[in-house]
Amino acid sequence: MEIQHPPHEFAEPVLHFQHSSHLEPAPAPGPLPTTESLDEQRPIPAKTQQNVIEPQYPQTSQLITDQDIITNGPSPLGQVPSLSPDLDEDDASSILSDIPSELDEPVAEPDPIDFDWDGPEGHQVLRLKPTVEQWNDFPANLAFARSLKAESHGCFKIVLPEELIEDLPAKDSQKVPANAYRPTQIKRNSFWRVDTVPSVGSFNSFVTGTKCNVTAIKAIDQLRKLYRKNDHKQIRNVRYRVDVPAWTPEQRLEAGVPERSPIYPLKGDKLDNTKAIIPGIHTPYVYESGPHFGASFQIHAEDFRLVSLNHLYKGRKIWIVVPSTAVDVAEEALGRKDKCSQFMRHRAEFFFPQKLEKLGIPFRIIDQRPGETIVILPDAYHEGFSTGYTIAEAKNYADDAWTTNTYQPCEAKCQLATAIPADLLRPLQEGETQLDLCAGFDLTAEQESPPATPAPEKTKRRFEDDGQSVGNTKRAKV
Repeated sequence: MEIQHPPHEFAEPVLHFQHSSHLEPAPAPGPLPTTESLDEQRPIPAKTQQNVIEPQYPQTSQLITDQDIITNGPSPLGQVPSLSPDLDEDDASSILSDIPSELDEPVAEPDPIDFDWDGPEGHQVLRLKPTVEQWNDFPANLAFARSLKAESHGCFKIVLPEELIEDLPAKDSQKVPANAYRPTQIKRNSFWRVDTVPSVGSFNSFVTGTKCNVTAIKAIDQLRKLYRKNDHKQIRNVRYRVDVPAWTPEQRLEAGVPERSPIYPLKGDKLDNTKAIIPGIHTPYVYESGPHFGASFQIHAEDFRLVSLNHLYKGRKIWIVVPSTAVDVAEEALGRKDKCSQFMRHRAEFFFPQKLEKLGIPFRIIDQRPGETIVILPDAYHEGFSTGYTIAEAKNYADDAWTTNTYQPCEAKCQLATAIPADLLRPLQEGETQLDLCAGFDLTAEQESPPATPAPEKTKRRFEDDGQSVGNTKRAKV
């Protein structure tokens, strides 16, 4: 999510059981009782007695074994280590631990989250399919994904339960401020700098344009051809509406998304207790592309090493994600090693797979469809584009392990207006009032257009990157 200038469990009660009859002292030998005496000794059923309620015992379902979970994973995940190490045979505790207790109650195991692996060979990523109850415990989804090595992919998908999917509200089509694009190739067969140009566009969820039916890899090649055709020129018709406020019912109606957000708020979010509430990080932003192919967001990693959630309501988006485990390789190859933590705000660049392969940077190609949420993990660089009309919302999330201790602020010479001061994301101190930067947004006002982009100087030879970028390189980020 691009940051605009701020205008800015419970435990079950212990059940008390009476001792079983076989634990009572055995009676002395004697004559066998008669049938009549047996009837007299039988307990009287509770239902025949007044004011006596029969105890109800919980039913335990059959536990699900590992063999019940079938996956199509790209590779074995390895053996899970035993939680019970071998005990010394002379240790008396090992003998006692083998004796079942009459008071032990079976612990109900939580149902496992359904999942599969989505994508073509070589680019498969984890896709979770939680129930509503499971989705409401987002930390459990995150932990489960990490246990399945999602970090090695940089992201994973979540298919939200149908009960949480709502229809998009009706919205009038009108011209609103939006970004246009001007791609510039940096050296031949290298990466592209993608400048945003202030413009206007018409957006309507019923006007979706030509449907893109090709594979994700072919769609990426189609984008590269579009860039080559428009090198140093503004791409016609392609428009992207970014950073639309969507944290109040009025804003969401104006933005064209359901009144209830499926990704906000979320359980366990440490952002709830930071010094400031920052639009687009703590709260959702809506992103909407017009009906034409090619609205892109340039390569970046999330601010402050946060998790990000990107839910797609309509359309199709293609993502290129560099695994979190390869962040050092990526930053070294991209020339970002030892830079400030928000260095990606200084430049807006797009790297096609051929260039990433040449640089030795691993990546995954992700094909996102409606109803799917892409969860980008901390430090995972990502970029992508829309294949036509799309509308989505995104926000950040801080898990229990998140901290700002490793944050490296911009230097004074950066003079980056959109940089977020680290102090705004520090933990809220006792007695301190939280600063709400969202309060300055008008409920229905559109975002102002980005500043005008100065035209680059004309030159006869091919432009070579000198580390300085011309025009507005503020990236569109989701």
